[in-house]
Amino acid sequence: MESASGETEKPRIRLRRLYRFMSTRRFVAHRNELIGLGYSGQQIDGWIRSGRLFKVLRSVYSFGRDVETREAAWRAAILVAGEGSALIGRSACEAWGMVRHRDGIPALVEVGSPFGQARRFSGVSPALRRTEVRVYRRHFKAGDIRRTKGLTLACPVLALIDFAANATGRDVRFAFLEACRLRLFQKRDLEYCHLMLACKSGASRLRPLLALWVPELNRIKSVLEGWFILVWARCKRPMPEVNVKLFGKEVDFYFREFKLAVELDGDAFHSDPVQKQIDREKQRYLESRGLTVLRATFKEFSADPEGFVNHVIAMQSSQRLG
Repeated sequence: MESASGETEKPRIRLRRLYRFMSTRRFVAHRNELIGLGYSGQQIDGWIRSGRLFKVLRSVYSFGRDVETREAAWRAAILVAGEGSALIGRSACEAWGMVRHRDGIPALVEVGSPFGQARRFSGVSPALRRTEVRVYRRHFKAGDIRRTKGLTLACPVLALIDFAANATGRDVRFAFLEACRLRLFQKRDLEYCHLMLACKSGASRLRPLLALWVPELNRIKSVLEGWFILVWARCKRPMPEVNVKLFGKEVDFYFREFKLAVELDGDAFHSDPVQKQIDREKQRYLESRGLTVLRATFKEFSADPEGFVNHVIAMQSSQRLG
C-alpha cells in the first residue's frame, strides 16, 4: 500500500501526479501546497535540484521551466503573499481587462494580504528577476474578492479605487469606461463604490465619473463611445440610443427624434483604407434613407470633446427648425 506522502510511489507516477496538479494552476505552486498534497520536503528539494521544479519567488515554484506568462507571474505573486491574498490596484485592473498592459512579465505586481505587514519580494528566476511584488495590508470583506481564470482578484470596484489613487485622470477615465464596456461596473456598483471611496486618495478622480454614470455606458463597444456619453451626460439632454441597427447597419449613436446618427471612428478599427471605404459606403446608404450622419475620428473628438458635442446639439436645433 502506498503511504499518504507518496514516498512508495514510483518516480514517474509521482511526477505525473505533480504535473496534473500544476497544470490546473498555471504550473505554479507554493511549497506548502505541495506538502499539503503529501510530498515531503526531501522530494521537493530533489525536484528543485533536478530541474523539475523551478524556483521563481520565495517558496514558490514553476513546473519544468521558468514562468512565461503574466498570469503565471500574477499567481506566483499571490502565493508568495500568503493565504487569503489577492491582486489589487493596477495589477487587478490589468487582470480584469480594465487597463492595458504591455506583453510579457510585469515589472510590478500589487497584492493585498489580510496578514502581516507591508512587504516586498523580488523575483529570483531569470524571468522574474526584474519583477517586484509589493504586498499591502488589506482587510477584505465578503464580496471584496473574486476568483477568475485561476486567479484571486480584488473585485472590479476595489481594483478601480486602488488604481485611481496613483493614476492620472485620463487613465482613470479609461479604466472606468473599460469596466463599463465589459459590464464589470453597473448601476448596482454605484452605492458600493461611493461607500468604499470615503477618505481614499483617488476619490477626486473617480467621483466625477460616478456622477455621470448612465445605463447607456453598459452598451458601449469602445472607450471612445463611452467618452462621448460622459461629455453628453454633462449637458443633461436626452440620451441617444447606443449601438443600434438602422436599415441593417449599426451606428454608434442615434437620436431618433432628429433622425441623426453619430459615428466615432477609433484608430484601432477605422484607420485602414478598406475600413474607411466601408464607413463611407455605410454613410451614403444611411443618408439615402433620409438620415443625417455626423462622423468624427478619435483625433478630432479628443481635440475638443465639448466642441463636437455642441456641434451635435446645434445640428439637433437646426433639424428641429427645419
